[in-house]
Amino acid sequence: MKIAHLSAHYRPIIGGQEVYISNLIEVCKRNGFTSKVFQVFRGERASDNYCIPRLKFFSRLFPSLDRKWLNYMISLLRPRELFKSDLIISHYAFHATPLGKVRDKTIILSHGVEWKVNDQTQNDIACEQNAKECLGRFLHVVNDTHYLRQLGINVPAAEGFFTEIIPGTWFIPNCVDTSHFKPGDGLKEFEGKKMILVPRQMVHARGIHLAIDAFSKIASDHPDLEMCLLGKRHRGAASYIQQLDKMITDLGLQNRIYFRDPVPNMQMPEWFNSATVTLIPTLEKEGTSLSALESMSCGIATVSTNVAGLTDLPTLQCEPNAESMGAALIEAFKNSKHIGESQRVIVNDTFNMSNWGDTWVQVIKTALQKSIK
Repeated sequence: MKIAHLSAHYRPIIGGQEVYISNLIEVCKRNGFTSKVFQVFRGERASDNYCIPRLKFFSRLFPSLDRKWLNYMISLLRPRELFKSDLIISHYAFHATPLGKVRDKTIILSHGVEWKVNDQTQNDIACEQNAKECLGRFLHVVNDTHYLRQLGINVPAAEGFFTEIIPGTWFIPNCVDTSHFKPGDGLKEFEGKKMILVPRQMVHARGIHLAIDAFSKIASDHPDLEMCLLGKRHRGAASYIQQLDKMITDLGLQNRIYFRDPVPNMQMPEWFNSATVTLIPTLEKEGTSLSALESMSCGIATVSTNVAGLTDLPTLQCEPNAESMGAALIEAFKNSKHIGESQRVIVNDTFNMSNWGDTWVQVIKTALQKSIK
C-alpha cells in the first residue's frame, strides 16, 4: 500500500511539522506501507520525496507563496504517483484544493489552526472557510480540540485523546519519543544557571515579545534568572526581530536575554535539560505543541499560555499577558522539580509514541477500507 503526503514545508532535519511527517513515515513503514512526500524543494532530496522547484526569490518576499505554488503545480502536473496512491494525507486543509476528485482516499491532517482568529485578512477568512468546507467532505485527523471549536464543533479541551471525536474525524494530539526526550545532562554553558528556555520561531504569533515583557516584570526581584530565545529568525519577520532587539535594549536586559540559533530536533534534549523552566508564550495558531511536550518529557517545568491547542496539554497555564505569565514563571521556579516531574508522568503515560502510532494505524486502515468501497 502506498501513502502520499502533501506538504509545502517538509524538512526532516529540523522540527515541528517536519518531525511529525518523519515519525508518521516511520509508523507507516513498520506497518508495511510505503510513503512519498510531495513538496516544494527546500534543500533535501531523497527517494521518498517528490520535489517541485521552488520560486526561491519570490518565496523570500512572500512567505506564504510556497503553499500556493505547491497547490498550483499539483493541479497543473497532476503527478501520477500522487493521484494513484492508495491514500493521500494532506497536511492542512489548504492543500486539499487540488484533491477534490480523490477525496474518498484523502485524509486532512490539521497541525493546528492555520488562520488568524482575530483581525482577519481576506486570506484568513478564505482559509477558515475552506477548512469548514473540508470538514464535511474529507476524513480528518486533528491535532487539537481548538481546531474543531473554530469550525463550530463544541469539544471540551483535553478530552477524547486518540478517539473518533465525530464521525470521520479523529483527535490525535502530538506525542513524543519519551525514550529520547528524558531527564539528562544539559549543556556546560548553562551549568549552575537559572535559565528560562523559549524554544520558538521568532514570529509574532509565537509571542516572543510577550515572553520578554513578562521577564522584565520579574527581572529586578530575581537577578539570578536569564532567558534564552532559541529559534529561527525568519527573513520575512525582520521588523519583528528588530522590535525584539529594541525591547531587550530599552529594558536594559542585554546581558540576561539572548538569542541562540535553532538546532536539529535530536539535539533538543540537552537544551531542555539545561533549563530550569521552559516557556511557550504562544498568542495564536498552535496545536498541541511539540516543544512543550518534549520539554515536559524531559522533566522540565513547562509554562504556557492558555490559548489554542495548548489547552489540551498539562502545562502550567497562564493568561496571554505579561503579569499572568510572570506570576506563572515564578511559581514554576519555586516548584520546578515537583511541577516538572508531575508533567513528565502525564506525558509519558498519555502523549507517547505508542498511543500515537497505534491510533494512526487504526485511522489509516479505516481510511483504506472506506476508499476501497
